[in-house]
Amino acid sequence: MVLAADPIWGSRILLRGMDVSVIVPTRNRSALLAMTLRSVLAQRDVEFEVIVVDEASSDDTPAVIKSFGDPRIRSIRHDRPQGVSTARNRGVAEARADWVAFLDDDDLWAPTKLTLQLGALRASGATWAYVGQVNINVHHHVTGGSPPLRPGELIRQLPQHNVVPGGCSGVIASKEAVTRAGLFDAEFQPLADWDLWLRLAQIGMPACVSQPLVAYRLHGAQMSLDASRVETEFWRLFARNRQANPAILLRYLGWWALRIKNHRAAMRYFVRAWLQQRPNYRMSVLAGDLAVVGRDLLAHRLRISVPLGKATAHTELQDPSWIQAGQEWVDTLVASHAAAGGRRIVD
Repeated sequence: MVLAADPIWGSRILLRGMDVSVIVPTRNRSALLAMTLRSVLAQRDVEFEVIVVDEASSDDTPAVIKSFGDPRIRSIRHDRPQGVSTARNRGVAEARADWVAFLDDDDLWAPTKLTLQLGALRASGATWAYVGQVNINVHHHVTGGSPPLRPGELIRQLPQHNVVPGGCSGVIASKEAVTRAGLFDAEFQPLADWDLWLRLAQIGMPACVSQPLVAYRLHGAQMSLDASRVETEFWRLFARNRQANPAILLRYLGWWALRIKNHRAAMRYFVRAWLQQRPNYRMSVLAGDLAVVGRDLLAHRLRISVPLGKATAHTELQDPSWIQAGQEWVDTLVASHAAAGGRRIVD
């Protein structure tokens, strides 16, 4: 039993037994997974277990998990890959705590993430909660971030696009609510979280901790960057949720294509977004996006670096104080990982 002070709510929270089961699905990302697990083990003033669901990894993932020697970590291995949704559902089934928190194997948590969320949940009576995020690159430099939407506005916008920060890594929910909502749909992979949040929203309003407590690592192997798969799943989800806005999704894919210098694909996505004839993506917006593509293409051919500009605001907002707060705890975690002999990640 732990008695912890909550810096947000100013009260003292009585934590009885195990508070949270942390579910981490993984496959062949041992170098990324090591720092992810270290960020979980650094959680303060909360009792937790870590359930790593190994999707038949062929690298040294089992050895990395074992190297921590921490009894709070237990590993469940699938003999063949069954998909991230099935892996998360397996973790929920194995969870021994009333609250379950999801963490992707390539993301990081601030050390106060879980305890602040528990405080927000208990103060509000909500059954799920989210936090804010920052984006970091492979060198662990924060590249963007800003405060999340407040719960009421998030619920209003959620049917149109996934506005919950940090993907699965930012959410904690009661095991009972996740089960009642129907768990993760195994038909979805990159958009499985959005699909579940829509169903959790029907159960009740979430709580929010408006602090940058998740670091979303941007790297070349992210499932969320598999554009064709994301789009395929979007139209499947659209069949269930007709409020989903394809213009927002296609513009998002356009900006990701631009980030990896696929200018032709970026132009196609932007034009297709405009063809959806949605109020939020008029000709003036399309013209601005195409102008950025043109400038970036010229800079790329001249081998010079120029910022993409303000048009990226919907994908990578900038808030200096928010970015600084995120960078501080990321730097501390990186230093701790290095001191423990952790490997440097190279994309």
